[in-house]
Amino acid sequence: MFIFSSASILLASIGIVLAVTSFISGLQLVRATSASIEGMIHRANGYLTVILFIILTFIAISSSMINIAAVALPLTGLAVFLVKLWIVRRHKRFLKYVSWMGGTLILVWLLIFYINIPI
Repeated sequence: MFIFSSASILLASIGIVLAVTSFISGLQLVRATSASIEGMIHRANGYLTVILFIILTFIAISSSMINIAAVALPLTGLAVFLVKLWIVRRHKRFLKYVSWMGGTLILVWLLIFYINIPI
């Protein structure tokens, strides 16, 4: 059986790649003095991440599986992403926790990947 036979595992794989590149570009943005290509990559990764979380949630809801983790993990990842965005936009004193939230997003994507692996 081919490993990428399921759309959700393919999307989760893309999500892992996006989370890692977003984490790296975000750390480079902290050090940069001006917005550069890393800023554009980071913003594009953010938009694609939100889209993937929403698609995976709809796939989990529309499938006949009764797997709570398949629905809860994308919603948890979306919540972590929105909290991270809220911190960056509103509260400058909490910026030191944004990298921790980026690491948490990588872990959420790994869990989503693990949940969607066909057994």
